[in-house]
Amino acid sequence: MDEGRDPAAGSLLRSKLRPRQVPADYMPRPHVQAALAANPHARLIVLSAPAGFGKSTALAAMAQAYAAADSAVAWFSLSPEDDDPSRFFQQLIEALRMPLPGIGEDALGYLQNTMRVPAAALMESLLADLAQREQPLLLVLDDLHLVQDAELLASLNRLIKLAPPGFVLAIGSRSTPTLNLATWRAKEVLLELGAPELRMSKDETREYLDRSGLHLDEVALNALHGHTEGWVVGVHLASLWLRHQPQASEQMAEMGGDQVAVGDYLLRSVFEQLSPEMQEALLALGVATQLSGDLANALTGRQDGQQLLEKLEAMQLFLLPLDRERQWYRFHNLFAEFLRSRLKERDPERLSQLHFNASLWFTNHHMQNLAIEHACLADDPQMLAALVDGCGLELINRGQLNLIYRWRQRVPNDIAERFPVLVLADVWSRAAELSLPEANGMLDELLARWGKNKSEGPLSDKVLAILAIKAVLALQKDDLDTCVALARKVEAQLGQHTAFLEVAMLIIGALALVMLAQPEQARRLLALAQQRKHFLEGRYLDMQLANVEILLCLEQGQVKQAQLLFDQLRARLIPWFGEKSRALALPTITESLIAYQQGRFAALEENLGWAMATVDVINPIDLYAQGMLSLARTQRIQEKPKDALATLVLMQNLAARNHSWRFYAQAAGDEISLILQEPATDRIKRAEARFQSVDWAKLASHYKGMSFNPVLWVQGLTRIRLQQSRAHFSEALHEITQLRGQLQAGWHGSQRLRLDLLSALSYQRLGYQERAQTLLVQCLISAEREGVRSLFIEEGEGIRLLLQNLEAAERQPALQSFIRGLLAVWPGQDARKSLEVLEEGLTDRERDVVLLAAKGMSNEEIGQQLALALGTVKWHLHNIYEKLKVRNRTQAIRRARELGLLQ
Repeated sequence: MDEGRDPAAGSLLRSKLRPRQVPADYMPRPHVQAALAANPHARLIVLSAPAGFGKSTALAAMAQAYAAADSAVAWFSLSPEDDDPSRFFQQLIEALRMPLPGIGEDALGYLQNTMRVPAAALMESLLADLAQREQPLLLVLDDLHLVQDAELLASLNRLIKLAPPGFVLAIGSRSTPTLNLATWRAKEVLLELGAPELRMSKDETREYLDRSGLHLDEVALNALHGHTEGWVVGVHLASLWLRHQPQASEQMAEMGGDQVAVGDYLLRSVFEQLSPEMQEALLALGVATQLSGDLANALTGRQDGQQLLEKLEAMQLFLLPLDRERQWYRFHNLFAEFLRSRLKERDPERLSQLHFNASLWFTNHHMQNLAIEHACLADDPQMLAALVDGCGLELINRGQLNLIYRWRQRVPNDIAERFPVLVLADVWSRAAELSLPEANGMLDELLARWGKNKSEGPLSDKVLAILAIKAVLALQKDDLDTCVALARKVEAQLGQHTAFLEVAMLIIGALALVMLAQPEQARRLLALAQQRKHFLEGRYLDMQLANVEILLCLEQGQVKQAQLLFDQLRARLIPWFGEKSRALALPTITESLIAYQQGRFAALEENLGWAMATVDVINPIDLYAQGMLSLARTQRIQEKPKDALATLVLMQNLAARNHSWRFYAQAAGDEISLILQEPATDRIKRAEARFQSVDWAKLASHYKGMSFNPVLWVQGLTRIRLQQSRAHFSEALHEITQLRGQLQAGWHGSQRLRLDLLSALSYQRLGYQERAQTLLVQCLISAEREGVRSLFIEEGEGIRLLLQNLEAAERQPALQSFIRGLLAVWPGQDARKSLEVLEEGLTDRERDVVLLAAKGMSNEEIGQQLALALGTVKWHLHNIYEKLKVRNRTQAIRRARELGLLQ
């Protein structure tokens, strides 16, 4: 945000991203040089020591040495506002681009195209780019102690672990960085340099003072070194102080032995030696973390700001140039803290006024983050609110709502309520707490304020940002019509707003249309989103767009096409995201829906459990609910009925809280199905009681305007299952005919298949075997074409027996193979096989017969081996076929082998 619109802003950014200059009088540090020489293979170099030990200067000298050895050198001096993934990576990429032009193109595009930045995904993208570079690279991160974000620190660990050969990360920090140092230490890729290595020895202290023209006797030198303990900034302060102290030995004793006290004493002494005019100038300049000549004029009221800064640098008063052109400077942290503390003690009102002046200057030069930080320090909530409101939309589009929220805490409510962007931060927090009605009410107030007198003409980007959040909230509470209406507002003015917001709105509208069973309109919005997406370089919205296309296929029953699209998504987009990035929660649910339908249950519970726990609260409830439903069904299939019931209860609670009654109905229907498949004798009675406890008519009334009422569908389906459990198969067939009339042509593929399957079961139980078999074969052909298996398993034991009988009679190899595969993944197979053998087990003589048959013996040879008549052997084989539910010798041998009877 602070880059590019003003020359001063661009210059300041460049100063943070360029290696520090090594002072002309810099004295090489032998301990540091020796450690570097002894560890040439270190991938991580950490300089960790309190302020004033010369970490930055040592890093600058290291960078100079690497550059001389033909390494690329990237430098990033961190500031407090860089503790944010979006801002951190934007500036890190700029730093890397200085020595390596073009690097990070994909990561930058992603940053421009997501409202939440997964740091792991950005780091993966940078690692991919770095792997293409052969030149050795030194990356310096100075003042890393200012970064506490867990995602950022985890991404740095990944950088150290996976960076290509020739990459070195050097860190300067006031405290030990919270990285996996123990791991890197054990792998011998870590070089640690702390205060002991950075301290000046007594001889180095003497040499430093000699260079300054100060020649102390042995007593005075011992006293100075004893007090400063080789603390670099302390030695420098002492040199400044001693220039005006003829009686050095006597004065040295007054310092005491505490390093902090020594520093304070020396700072105060050096400051008080200056003229009153210079003191006043320093106090004014000390409020700013970065200084330019023009800013110095604004703070001091002088006209010679640039000359003043150059003079202070020449006086060695801890003013450090940040660029070679000397456009920007900063005070050493210790001296800056001293100046601010002194001014606060003497004149707190002047301190606030200076921060206000600095804020105005940064505002006028389009450096909004710095302007806002100084407004915070000025304790001027009115100005702070106005500044945040002015740049709020840009922060939202860049995924920095967290910054808005942090600044919002500094503004009283009576002021914040007059600034829509600050109210927006409150809206988002309310929504995150699931206070959706309250959040929507706040959004309506904002729309009334922002959209006042703008009923015609294009929407402003601010209004569109509010509508985008309103659409997200509508999707969360299953208000699909509102989602579509908001998307159509954007569609009517396409190309007149920020591309990111337009694409996001079109995707939300398309997803709502998919759920409303309007595929053609959904495809139209997806096509428009594809067109606008070309104006974005990122991948986040691209992934969500692909996700909606996959869901569209699933709703149509095109499972294989959905799998193909997901494979493309996995290859094209998912590698850009970290393995456990929150951005992958929704695609994980989609992938799990496909796997569930195809009967691939391994790891499904684990994957869905992670996705359910990871997905943000404010997300499409439809996808979330489908994930919960698939999780419950997976638990049921894996014979975990208690877990399945707990998941269904959670789903009902979530649906009721959000008034998403179609999902409540789905969960209730699955709960009744779960009861019906229990072995308990009172299961039908309990299932009917649960069915009667649901007010189906009331739930269905919420969807009376839809061509396909999802509640009536679940009610009818549940009634069919209840009728079949009571052996009322004719009534079930009548209900199926009624329910089939709700289905739309070219849509509801899986629903149509389920009704055919239940029809086959009813016909079979009514004695219409041929009709039942014909229907079942048609179901299997459709299912085999799409690889669908779970739908059969969900209907329970009756369908399994139908399939088992058909498998023994089926003569089409492909269909027979599909049936076998389906039966193989059916839950409880091992237990069922053991039970079958136990209940209808082969006699000892029958086991002997099948064992000899498996060895390839003919009936005559079996009779001779067992001393049995040929008719008796045939009689035993007939009994074996009946018990194993097969039709011939070959099938009997195969089934006996599957059951472990041939061992």
